[in-house]
Amino acid sequence: MEGRAQQPENFAAAFETAFGRLQVVLETACAGEGQWSERAAEAIRGALEFAAAEPDAANVLTNEPLAEGVDGIQRYERLMNYLAGLLEGGRAESPHGDDLPPNTERSIAGGVATIVGNRVGRGRREEIVELTSEIVQFVLTPYFGTGEARRIASADWPPGQPER
Repeated sequence: MEGRAQQPENFAAAFETAFGRLQVVLETACAGEGQWSERAAEAIRGALEFAAAEPDAANVLTNEPLAEGVDGIQRYERLMNYLAGLLEGGRAESPHGDDLPPNTERSIAGGVATIVGNRVGRGRREEIVELTSEIVQFVLTPYFGTGEARRIASADWPPGQPER
């Protein structure tokens, strides 16, 4: 990893570029066929593959904003709100979506960002994709419960098939 951006304008440009590229990955997966849970699993997989393949971009989205003052925090908040907005679709598919706390999606997004940021910050990007099934289960559990989330996460890759 190359390290932190040196100038605020470099950070802003790097953040916006990385955010735009992540949005393409997520929007493409979310526009696919199937139930929300399947599209969410595909989006999570794509985002984690992006983070592992592009650790500098992942770092500028997860770790650097917190060191960039008000501008960085505002950009990070925008990212978290965007991710939370994508997760809101799970409420409609969930048998108890109306009962979930209002900050569920934001908490999930923050948790995943923390996991990714931790791995890229410590130079352990190869672990990100290895955690895909666990992260899918983590994201889907509030909507479907542990058993169903685990089933969906394990169905993500059929037995005998390598993870993508």
